[in-house]
Amino acid sequence: MGGKSPTFAGISPMRAALCALLLLIPLPGFAQEPLRISGKTMGSYYALVIDSAAPPDADLLQQDIEAIFTDLNRQMSTWDPNSEISKFNSSSDSTDWFPVSRDLLLVTTEARRLHTLTEGALEITLAPLIEAWGFGRSKRKRVPPAAEIDAVLKLLGTQYIEVRSEPPAIRRTRPGLQISLNALAPGYAADRVSLLLHDRGLKAHVVDVGGENRAGTPKRSGEPWRLGVESPLGNLHKILELSETSIATSGDYRNFFVIENRRYSHVLDPRTGRPVADPPASVSVIHPSCMTADGLATAMMVLGPEKGLQIAERASFDVMFLNIDRDGKLVEQSTGLFAATEVEPK
Repeated sequence: MGGKSPTFAGISPMRAALCALLLLIPLPGFAQEPLRISGKTMGSYYALVIDSAAPPDADLLQQDIEAIFTDLNRQMSTWDPNSEISKFNSSSDSTDWFPVSRDLLLVTTEARRLHTLTEGALEITLAPLIEAWGFGRSKRKRVPPAAEIDAVLKLLGTQYIEVRSEPPAIRRTRPGLQISLNALAPGYAADRVSLLLHDRGLKAHVVDVGGENRAGTPKRSGEPWRLGVESPLGNLHKILELSETSIATSGDYRNFFVIENRRYSHVLDPRTGRPVADPPASVSVIHPSCMTADGLATAMMVLGPEKGLQIAERASFDVMFLNIDRDGKLVEQSTGLFAATEVEPK
């Protein structure tokens, strides 16, 4: 959980670059040229590839896709003072139920589940800690004193956020808590767009939102989609063949600051209030839900490979940790499809 840029989802250029070089990898197996749609959203980009015998009107489809992004921004942007989440945060002293959209309810509910699954590594109330270290809006990097960190930790706790299905609402049971869904929102946006395409009969597709990717059914030729994951060293590390699943990547190895000759990572551990001492260079997760893959990739950056691999085995999702050793060589620790896929030649 590193610092966030001034966008809805906080998608950093590093994070976006690490995953799914979809438009750069040859995509064979099409009976005709696929439909490609791309644009900007959430401070980053989105891109779609659709394989259909009867391609839709691209302009109309793009309007509907961008309407989804607009709706999600109105619900979950912490930079829009009129968004649902900003209004909830502005009433931080209240413990009353706060009405929300079903989208915001769904993402918050999944965040609560992942908070428990990752033993607190995924934390949606992290904003005060990000600000304390200068990774937030102030951009003033600093090492806060221990007493300040202890005080800030009292303002964290996803376990103190409750959800209600009917009518949809959320509330805090501890006054002062504010939430951010940046760790899951890009993946959820990819899921929403993928569902739109599926409902319109455009089932063979890939949706990429800021580097978080959702693959639909295989191409009409029967071939899976080929998505690439970049190495933190800048070269293409692996090309994965995916269908009807998602992949998300988090990476932060270039983001650090130095004070008094000590290096501090931007990956903050919400359980200690301090930066992770030696975070992975990048983590990729495969899961049927892109929202879930997105949240898990963020949490795995905090947990590291030893604990992260244990949780991945227990929860049955595939994960790949990439690190750079002291000799500058790439070291991979992975499970499932990641482990079974060969490294691309340099």
